[in-house]
Amino acid sequence: MHYDAFRQPLGLPVDNWQGACPPQKVTLQGGHCRLEPFDRARHGDSLRAALELDRDGRDWAYLMPRPQSDADWAAWFDMMASSQDPLFFAIVDNASGDAIGSCSYLRIDAANGVIEVGWLRFSPRLQRTIAATEAMYLMMKQAFDWGYRRYEWKCNALNAPSMRAAERLGFTFEGIFRQARVNWGLNRDTAWFSLLDSEWPANRATLAAWLDAANFDAAGQQLRTLQQCRQALAGAAQPDGVRSATLADLPQLAALFDGYRRFYGKLDDAPTSHHFIRQRLLAGDSHLLVYQQHGELLGFTQLLPLFSSVLAAKVWLLNDLFVAEQARRSGVGQALLQASAELARQHGVQRLDLVTAVDNHTAQALYQAQGWQRDTRFYRYQLALG
Repeated sequence: MHYDAFRQPLGLPVDNWQGACPPQKVTLQGGHCRLEPFDRARHGDSLRAALELDRDGRDWAYLMPRPQSDADWAAWFDMMASSQDPLFFAIVDNASGDAIGSCSYLRIDAANGVIEVGWLRFSPRLQRTIAATEAMYLMMKQAFDWGYRRYEWKCNALNAPSMRAAERLGFTFEGIFRQARVNWGLNRDTAWFSLLDSEWPANRATLAAWLDAANFDAAGQQLRTLQQCRQALAGAAQPDGVRSATLADLPQLAALFDGYRRFYGKLDDAPTSHHFIRQRLLAGDSHLLVYQQHGELLGFTQLLPLFSSVLAAKVWLLNDLFVAEQARRSGVGQALLQASAELARQHGVQRLDLVTAVDNHTAQALYQAQGWQRDTRFYRYQLALG
C-alpha cells in the first residue's frame, strides 16, 4: 500500500503499468464457433435469419426495439459494421458457417485496462449451446491476452437470465447502479459484474474444463456443470510442471527473464525485462513456457518462430532457457526442453535451433543429453546495428 505524507492510504501499486492493447478486428477461433469482425455483406443475411427464429420477439426486451423492416435491419447492421466502440463480432457456427449471434467489446478504456462485453444477441440456434459458452470464453481470453485488468458485464437489473449468465461464467456481482439510464421512457437500474485479471487464470481453467470434449456425452449433454467444474478445480492443487505462460505470470516471469539477462552479462534492468516479456505475451509472437512448482515459477524457455529456406519449412529458435538457481539440477531444464520439442512437433516445426555461450559447459551437457547436436558445418555471424 502506498501512503502520502499524512499516512493516508493511496492505493496498491500497479507496477510498470503501460496500458492495455486497444481491441483489434481479429478472428477468434473455437472448437464449436468462431468470432469474426462483423461484416454486413458476410454476416447480415444469416444473422437476421437466425434472430428472426425468435418469433414473438421476447429476446429483444432488454437490448433494443426489435427491427421491424428491411430498413431497420440495414440501419442496425450498418451501425454494427462501422462502430469502433462498441466493436462488434459475429458469432459464426463452425459447422454451417452461419452467423447465429453477435457480441461486442464496449466502453473500451485501454489506458486503465478496463473493457466491457455487451450487446449480446444470441439467436435460438445459439442459446443454451456449447458454442454460447465458448463464445464468451473466447471474448474473455482475448481481452486478458490484450492486457486488460478488468472485464465487465452490465445488464438491466430486471434481466434475470443475464444476471444468472454472468454469475455462471464466473463474474462477481458488484451491486446495482440505481436510476442509471432512461431506456425508451423507462427507468433502468443497472447491475454491475466484473472479472479481474488476477481471477482469470482460475476462471479460464474452469471454462476450459467445461468445454473439454470429455465433459460431454455422445448426445452432446454436459457431464458436469460449470459450477461443478469450478468446485472440482478449487479443491485440486495446481499441478506442477511445464505450461504456457500467461499475463498472470508476468511478475515472476519478468524476474526470471531479468536473471537470464544478468547471466549473460547485462546489468540489472528490471523495467526493461518486464516491458520486453509483457510485449511478447501481448503480441503472442513467441512461445513462452514456464515450469511451476507450488505456485512458484522455477524456470522458463522462449521459442521464436523462424523459417529455413533450405528446408523450406518452419524452424524455431530456442532463444532462452533459464532455471532459477535454487532449482538447478532438479530436472526443470530437462522438462522445459522436452516440452519445447513436443510443442514444436504439434506445430509442424521441422527443427529446433539454439545458441549458447562457448563456456556454458553445464548447459551444453544438458543439451547433448537431450539429443541436441552441435553444428560443426556453419559459423554464426552477427552484425550489431545499434
